[in-house]
Amino acid sequence: MFEGEKVRLRSLELTDLDAMMEHWNDLDIRHNIGSAIPDSRQDREDFIKNSWKLRSEGKAYIFAIERKDTNEFLGHASIYIQRNRARSADLGIMIYSKENWDKGYGTDAMNVILDFGFNYQNLHRIELSVYPNNKRAIYVYKKLSFKEVGRRRESRFMDSKYRDEIIMDILQRDWRKMNE
Repeated sequence: MFEGEKVRLRSLELTDLDAMMEHWNDLDIRHNIGSAIPDSRQDREDFIKNSWKLRSEGKAYIFAIERKDTNEFLGHASIYIQRNRARSADLGIMIYSKENWDKGYGTDAMNVILDFGFNYQNLHRIELSVYPNNKRAIYVYKKLSFKEVGRRRESRFMDSKYRDEIIMDILQRDWRKMNE
């Protein structure tokens, strides 16, 4: 397990399934991941089981995020290794319940997953994409030294309109400098 000030990252388990399903299909959550189509319970169970396979193959590390003080399941964070030679990966994070938004859990989880990526996986660069309407996430990413490096113009269609995706990244040296 990897710990921050407020959260710990641990393996996703089937026992997390009920907590996942409680909020995963909320339309606000679905907007943040770019798909309004709900997932079934079986879809989420398969996601958990696949996370174990990807981890054993060294292709991705998908963690449950839980509160340190109560062990409450909050969401998940992931690093998908995209380019081994360049030591580059894609990052994703989601705090599921709106009741847990704006309480610092996402920022703390981001710090922990970046520490894992840079100090345990020796990554050089970590990238993520975010939709422009997700102002809270963009604020956190910038606070953590992510830089906007591009856009995928009108790459998603939702709510009768096309939406851009903002591409942001952070280099290992930028993260280290921020943590000095």
